[in-house]
Amino acid sequence: MSADRPITELTSLELHVELCAERYKRLEEKIGYVEESLDRIHADFSSFKTDNQKNLSEIKNLLGGAKDEKFKIMVTSTATIVVGLLAMLGYVITHLPK
Repeated sequence: MSADRPITELTSLELHVELCAERYKRLEEKIGYVEESLDRIHADFSSFKTDNQKNLSEIKNLLGGAKDEKFKIMVTSTATIVVGLLAMLGYVITHLPK
């Protein structure tokens, strides 16, 4: 080699190999970091999915209970109205002028 030319990756196979090894090492570190991040995202999503399913089941149960409660209120209200109408009809019949 000539003394006036600097040693570069283009002129030295050993330097090229060392630099490639460093690059691959850095790439592996970055890929490892991406894998760890994906694992955390997956765990968070799984947790979110489980919590969401639990909350949806709870909402369904509450809606079912509210539906039953509304039905009970409707039956009670209807029965009260019917009893009131029968009582008024009984009063009218018993107090008709003869």
